[in-house]
Amino acid sequence: MTINELLMLTDDQIEYHGLPEDILKELALSEELFIATSALTELSIRKSPGAAAVAWEILSKAHGDHHLQATAIGVLFKMNRRQAMEFMRQQAPHCEADMLNTMMELITENAPEFKAEPALSIARFVAERLQELDGVKNQLREIFPLPAGVRTGVPA
Repeated sequence: MTINELLMLTDDQIEYHGLPEDILKELALSEELFIATSALTELSIRKSPGAAAVAWEILSKAHGDHHLQATAIGVLFKMNRRQAMEFMRQQAPHCEADMLNTMMELITENAPEFKAEPALSIARFVAERLQELDGVKNQLREIFPLPAGVRTGVPA
């Protein structure tokens, strides 16, 4: 199948494990975000040397949505920790909450690697940013309190 034929399918209709790596790389950089995420995941499962390069391209160009970018930072961390940590160091000051949460997951899952500098300062900064965001969330709850008994889909 050609790339165009594959992109006409839905994510669950594609058998990624049977595709050649060059096709997976193209799919991972496509605008079809479910397909892109699955293709990048398959490259990672195969431990393809090209997976880190694709993940870096996704991150450096801010390609896709937060799901694709979260997958990309995870793949990059697994395959090129130095580059992933440098990305985290550069992006933590201004990235969105979803990416911060993904960074914190990587930090907690790989805690021993974040116990010494320079990784320790990245972990501390990510934690500080998450605390700031939590403080903003609490301020908003004080400004806009919910009536008793009303629940939102937003976790406390």
